[in-house]
Amino acid sequence: MKKIYIICLLVLVLVFSLSISLSAKVVDTALGREFTKIFPKLSNDYIDLNDNGELDRLDDMDEKIPDSRVKDGIVQVQEILDFVSVNFRFISMEKLVSIQSSLTNASGDIPELISLNYSSLIEEIISEKERFGANDLYLTPSAMKAAKEKMAGYIATMLNAYRKEERQYEDAFAQANRELFRMIEAGYPLPELNTDDKELLTNLTIHTIIKEKASNKTKVLAAIRTLGRLKAKEAIPYLQDLLTSSDYNIETAIALGNIGSTEARNILMNSLRLEEPGKLKNTLIIALGKTGGDESVKLILSLLDTGEDEEKEPETEKTIVSSLASLSSSGIKDRKVYSILTEYLKHNDPEIRILAISGIAAYKTAAATALLTPILKSEKSEEVLVELVKSLSSDINPSTILSFSALLQDPKTSDELKTVLIDAIGINKNGFKAVVPVVGFLGSENNEVRLSAANTLEKIYALNGPVVIGGINRGINLSTDKQFLTVASDLLSRIADPGSIVTVLNLLGSTYPEVKKNATWTLYRMSPADNVKVVTELQKLVPSETESIEVRINAVRALGSMGYDSARQEVWKTLLTTLKLKDSKYRMLKLYGIKALGEMGTVNKDITDNLASVASRESDETLKLAAVNSLRTLSSTDPSVEKALINSFKRNDDDTFRISILEALGDMGSEETSNLASLLLLGDKSSTIKERAVYVLSHLGDEKSLALLLDVSTDEDISDYLMGTLEDADRTTLKSLVQRRLKTETDSDRMTVLENLNSQFESY
Repeated sequence: MKKIYIICLLVLVLVFSLSISLSAKVVDTALGREFTKIFPKLSNDYIDLNDNGELDRLDDMDEKIPDSRVKDGIVQVQEILDFVSVNFRFISMEKLVSIQSSLTNASGDIPELISLNYSSLIEEIISEKERFGANDLYLTPSAMKAAKEKMAGYIATMLNAYRKEERQYEDAFAQANRELFRMIEAGYPLPELNTDDKELLTNLTIHTIIKEKASNKTKVLAAIRTLGRLKAKEAIPYLQDLLTSSDYNIETAIALGNIGSTEARNILMNSLRLEEPGKLKNTLIIALGKTGGDESVKLILSLLDTGEDEEKEPETEKTIVSSLASLSSSGIKDRKVYSILTEYLKHNDPEIRILAISGIAAYKTAAATALLTPILKSEKSEEVLVELVKSLSSDINPSTILSFSALLQDPKTSDELKTVLIDAIGINKNGFKAVVPVVGFLGSENNEVRLSAANTLEKIYALNGPVVIGGINRGINLSTDKQFLTVASDLLSRIADPGSIVTVLNLLGSTYPEVKKNATWTLYRMSPADNVKVVTELQKLVPSETESIEVRINAVRALGSMGYDSARQEVWKTLLTTLKLKDSKYRMLKLYGIKALGEMGTVNKDITDNLASVASRESDETLKLAAVNSLRTLSSTDPSVEKALINSFKRNDDDTFRISILEALGDMGSEETSNLASLLLLGDKSSTIKERAVYVLSHLGDEKSLALLLDVSTDEDISDYLMGTLEDADRTTLKSLVQRRLKTETDSDRMTVLENLNSQFESY
């Protein structure tokens, strides 16, 4: 007993030690320990970017820190900082500032060197974070989808428990409630809600405010924000009470603005009239702007009348302009508001100019366009220009696109602004007028600009194909730049327009393998019918050892999809060359050569013999099945294929391969089908193989096939499916066969099946 106790104790110690060693993966230094305090999940080898308490490894976001610098299984501080620099948008400003503080206060040679190397980077990251939104939760599409699914699950759990009311569901309700509010507090957006979901969530958040307002500020603030997002008018009385609370008045004002009803507007107006200058007053002004209404306009405009000699407080002035812009966006079309916003277009503060632009653009009039478009030439601020372009992106005035085009081609225009301009051109109805300059940026050194140009041209193509194809063709014919030709040829492959066929043929002579690959892929997707020139050029590529394998594969696939052959071209001979390739690197080329022979439709002894040889002797199962399928495709045009398939069936013992051949023979109506089917129906075969064989025989439906089905009618693996098949068979043929078998059958189980079938015949 004592020995067992000691052994158990040793095991526990070992497990405990192992758990410590597994969890202690961060480098054991002062900086390492500081970073672990900032990111507790570092002890589990990841940073909880989603703030959901578990490791997420999604397509567009991975929380696990890679062993990028030293492959030692330990997370170094530099690896953490590298990870943070890539994923900073997910990380809160508070944590980024804590990282900066840790580096600033680092002591020791190595920590100080790390601080020296990374301090400026972290400073840049913090600036970027502020630009993207310091307090906003950043989520990738997959993370957003996962979060919304999780929140929807919590709401469903609570709704189910609420409906049932039983005590046993209270724990589930409480747990889901806690998890849901944890995500709401973190800033996650709400999922799509039906009426019941919205009612439950509204009541839950109101209940949270009533119950927790004196004890849990964080949770109540999350509840207030949620009510605003829900536009919950029924919550207005509860929110009104909170406007007088210094803990909650800011968030409450924002929520009332988001609700935006007449009642919410009146509350905001009354509060604004009484409020002294400061943060709350500015928040009330912004919130009131979101609610719309003529009364809101009058009150906000009155705030600008501070007297000629009295200077406006800058932050308040900015707030008023923002509110006026919001009113314009909500549909208010007030002349005085328009006039005031026009004056602010020349303000010294770029942020105020941006607000004025967004407000004026909301009028969507020719006068607004005429006022804003010239600013594209005179504005010096990049941020203002970006907002201006976005505001004008849907404007249909032809002069707008011409101005976009001119700014796009200005050498001083930054890559960021070029991307915004190209995107704007892509969503504008007159975007086709700027195709030529956009095409030029397919060769940009900046990846985002290139992608934007390609996507924009694809969008414009959907509206005006000939202009886009003409522009790309001209650009390719005039260019020798590798980057441009690669991106442009890839775009042609995505569009696959017949109008580019001459250009694509010319690209087959390119010295750049990637361009040639795109060209052959374009021809595959295009599949031009009966084009001898295309066929001739593709035939040259298939056997050429100087071409890349991808180019040769694309050429084979293009020939197969075109399905063109003639006595002069003899495309089939070109394709047969791929079947003779032995090296494993040619496996895919051989596979598509086999498939192309089936698609081509040409039938002769050379083709059937070669395909039959692959089907019989090839060791690769994928190639064998492809050969069978090609023979199957050719079977309706040449009887020699039947013999090749039968021989292949007999030479192989793989059931998966043999059932494919049986299906091919069944489609041909071969008399040998039922003879070969017995080999797959009798004995120890899988139910799937048997069911597929049953289907082949039932499809034939002749007496010989039905007799074989009756022979296996007692097989328990397939009995249900088989009986359903027999009941659907030709009644006359099956009835005659059953009645004859009843006279000679000796197996009692099979006799029962026959009698049941016969009784069904007599009931009709």
